Amino acid sequence: MPISFLNQFMYQNWEDLVMLHYKADPQHISDRLPYGLEVDLCQDQAWLSVVAFRLTNLRIRPITWFRWRDFWEINLRTYVRDKNGKKGVWFYSLDSSDPLGVMGARLLYGLPYFHARIHRDGIPESGKLTYSGTRKDGSRSSIGTTWKPEEVGQKLAKGELDHFLLERYRFWSRPRFDKVCGTACVNHRPYDAVRISSGSYQGDLFSSQEFKEPEVQPVFGHYCPGFSVVATAPSWAFSISGQANQR
Repeated sequence: MPISFLNQFMYQNWEDLVMLHYKADPQHISDRLPYGLEVDLCQDQAWLSVVAFRLTNLRIRPITWFRWRDFWEINLRTYVRDKNGKKGVWFYSLDSSDPLGVMGARLLYGLPYFHARIHRDGIPESGKLTYSGTRKDGSRSSIGTTWKPEEVGQKLAKGELDHFLLERYRFWSRPRFDKVCGTACVNHRPYDAVRISSGSYQGDLFSSQEFKEPEVQPVFGHYCPGFSVVATAPSWAFSISGQANQR
């Protein structure tokens, strides 16, 4: 299988991303990571983030002619590295409004996707958005953010911690019946994110993963208008083709 096919396996756009970041106990996170991954720290601090966005223009090779409908996502993630020092993201959960996408992501990548009814209120141009989701089991999540529209594209978040939390181009996952984690990469331009003015979260995302639900406001958050993304195939596809994803 050509390496170019595997490295450009999936195309999509991420739009109107909102992200809330919470400090977390490194040991609590470590206890909930699979073997082979460790907590990645910034300034001796671990983080958990809630992220919501719209996913559009999804295309998967070789069936790029198949037109997926656009959908919403809400996820809970942390920041990790492997034994070789490669940095990326570990997803504790990902909610999606597209049931077909949920099945595909679980089968292909082993990601912990859940189908949820998700809707969004607000207009990006107004500097205010709220994403709300409800899973089949009744678990809920709601993320509200406000930011200054005039700062978008002008006052970008470029600090050390912003870079640590935003510029992540690898993720790991572990299929239910596999003891070994798989990995895949995404490629996109750097985030043109701004710091939000205010943010709030309510729901069951943390408790569903045996974390304590936040009792304080997020330390800070980001809004990003979005960009196009190219994702690699899952690592097992590289293995069976005799290739290695070295990115």
